Order: sequence, then C-alpha cells, then structure tokens
Amino acid sequence: MVDLRADGESADETDYATCQMCGNEKIRYVHIMEHPDLDESFDVGCVCAEKMSGDYEGPKRREAKLRNRAARRTRWLQRKWRMSAKGNSFLNLEGYNLVVYPTKTGRWGYKIGDRFGPRTYPTNNEAKLALFDDFWLATQDDEQLWSRD
Repeated sequence: MVDLRADGESADETDYATCQMCGNEKIRYVHIMEHPDLDESFDVGCVCAEKMSGDYEGPKRREAKLRNRAARRTRWLQRKWRMSAKGNSFLNLEGYNLVVYPTKTGRWGYKIGDRFGPRTYPTNNEAKLALFDDFWLATQDDEQLWSRD
C-alpha cells in the first residue's frame, strides 16, 4: 500500500491515482495488487483490493493503519513537548524517552532511548518529524502505545 499524499501536503496538492480495476479517479491510498501469473501489478482502491484478493478485512485494516499514521504525524508537532534541564525538547511515551536536541553545528538531531537518529536536520520541527517516522517504524504494531494518541 502507498499513501499518495506527501507528508505535510494539502488535499489540493495531492496527485491522486485512478483505480485500474473500476476506474475510480480519486484514490489516495493505493493497494498494489500482484499475482504470480502476471508480470504487471495493479494499483487499486480498497474495495477493489478486497474483491481481487477475496480478503474483506486485510485491505481495510492496512488502509486504516496508513490513515492513522498520517493523522498522528500531522498532530505530532502539536503534542505537549516538555523541556529537559539541558534545554532539549522531549516526550516520554509508554517507557520510551524521545528527545530532539541541537547539535554543535547548528542542526538538529533526535534520540529514541539510547539510540541516536542517523542524520541531522536543519530545523527542530524536521527533526521531530524524522523522529516520528523512525519511532512509528519501530512501534507501529504496538496497539497499546498508539491507542492513547
């Protein structure tokens, strides 16, 4: 599955797809369907993915997960970030300590527990969003963690 709306992009800027099964012209969440007997894949919407696969729960569940991620990422910067004694922004979520800090070069980095992020970023908010992306990848299957958000 793919979410065609880039992070931070408005609905007007989104380049929607057309379902290759039914022709619906405004699909944001694209299910990529493949079959071992065919060389090409098909980009379809949720309902067509259900019909093509015969699975009437999986496509909805996967699409809901992508929708939830997009909504949570949008709200991430509005969370109540606290300030550490060192002046770093941080969140404590269900035993995870998430920190965004300025580097000596004037850029921004992040930490998840004792693990530092692989890159630095030009702004505090870009580092926070990169932290979200990294943290989501590591914890997206933790229903208890994300159910409170």
